[in-house]
Amino acid sequence: MSLSRLQNYINLNFLNYILISFFTIYSIYIVRYHYDGHHIGLLYSNALDLINGKHPYKEIFIQYGFLTTLIHAFVLILFDNKIIFLSIFTVIFYSFSILLISLSIKKLLNRYYALVASIIMLFNHPIPWLPWSNYIGFFFLSLGVFLCTKSNKNYYFIGLIFGLVALSRQDFFIPIILSTLFFFIINYLKNKKINVRKNLILISGFSTPLVIFFIYLFYNDIFFYWKSFLIIPNFYLQIYQTSINELIINFIFYFLTESFFNFIITPQYFIISTILISNSILIFLKIFNKINIPNNIFYFSLLSIFLCSLSLQIEIFRLYTSVIIGLIPMLYLLDNIKDKNFRVNLFKLLLLPSLFAIFFYPFGNNPIFQKINFEQSTLKISNEKFQYFNWPDLKIKSINLITQISKKCDVDYLDNLTFDSIYSTIGDYNRIRMLPYEKNSLKESKFHFYLDSLKNPEINFIEKINFEIKKENIILLINENNHIYMDKKIIVTEGYNVIKINESNVVGRPKVLNIYLPTKCLI
Repeated sequence: MSLSRLQNYINLNFLNYILISFFTIYSIYIVRYHYDGHHIGLLYSNALDLINGKHPYKEIFIQYGFLTTLIHAFVLILFDNKIIFLSIFTVIFYSFSILLISLSIKKLLNRYYALVASIIMLFNHPIPWLPWSNYIGFFFLSLGVFLCTKSNKNYYFIGLIFGLVALSRQDFFIPIILSTLFFFIINYLKNKKINVRKNLILISGFSTPLVIFFIYLFYNDIFFYWKSFLIIPNFYLQIYQTSINELIINFIFYFLTESFFNFIITPQYFIISTILISNSILIFLKIFNKINIPNNIFYFSLLSIFLCSLSLQIEIFRLYTSVIIGLIPMLYLLDNIKDKNFRVNLFKLLLLPSLFAIFFYPFGNNPIFQKINFEQSTLKISNEKFQYFNWPDLKIKSINLITQISKKCDVDYLDNLTFDSIYSTIGDYNRIRMLPYEKNSLKESKFHFYLDSLKNPEINFIEKINFEIKKENIILLINENNHIYMDKKIIVTEGYNVIKINESNVVGRPKVLNIYLPTKCLI
């Protein structure tokens, strides 16, 4: 059946909306059962801290983007601090991002390719698995791309939206700037002219949210704390014992070779490889005057390639919230192939792997979702902030106990020295450390000590915790020997008791959560 006849029989727009809506509902259902105490808890903790008046970067570990934390705080204010709405709004942001890319393709090509784009994106990455900054940044990125496809462009608004992308996740700033500069340079070399007025409007729009952000930083005297966060990527390079050059080389090698060879077990990377290869070819053809394409298509190709910098740590969710923008130029190239049979075969080569991906990996190839127990929990969460989730019984047991303790334990601090950041959000306590968690493998790293020095520059956090223990003014949650740090350790006095909870359901392999609290809290 021809494309025109297919469009006559089926309302492709309606089908596209139904598809996106279905995956929205599907995702919300899945995330209700998904427990990720570290990632979800960290974002939740950041938003709560902002609501409670703590200073970003000085007291809050905002690693990626301030706008993400601000949006999360706004969502929590609207929905009574219930954590599930962070996950729900992440799903909504992702769904609208898919819709915006689909509408962009519809405007540039047709409804058929718009539906195909939605299928490719949703079948390969169906569930946004954590409320990370990538998804909020992706929404603004998709909105900016959509605005670039309009005939009557508002350059100030386009610039402003891309500025919000950078504020949502700071890592977007460099690829946006580099792709834009490269685009202007190529256009100038080819046309020998530049539209100064439009460029100034675009720059002013992009600068507006950034200027407001910097005014906020200076007004609250936290600019230099924000600046101190800029070296954090260097710590990660040290932790992973690698370099930028090695990451780039490994990234290129993987998507030119391994992503094809490992298709059966990781089919989601196949479409990324085809996007990177096709967009790279398009860019070279454009530079050497071998192809004539619209400026917005050329810019999307550049942006997609430069966005690889966000995905050098190869993970599906990073790629499908950045590089996937290159799907637009790739489909544009496909549609312009004159040989019909060749075009149809290439089209099948794109669509069939996506069908394979969703059929064999309906959770998006995320091993965390494969471990979910979808049976109804036998315990009920007593803390209203965590309502509507269906979490494992062992976690509910810990959360309920800490909640009970928080209701009757009148102290100023609760420090969570476990990897589960959600524990740090139970009760209305301050904490001594900046991080709302502790990862055993990194507890003695320069990275963690560096962050502690920002919040407590005059005293070691261990000494501060021990000082509050003597005053019986702190609750401690500890596991995995996280009370020992090199030559220092937390010393619990006789005025404290410990409650031990085994959070492991594996016989013979206990995972004990130690809750240290003043004896007065047991009365």
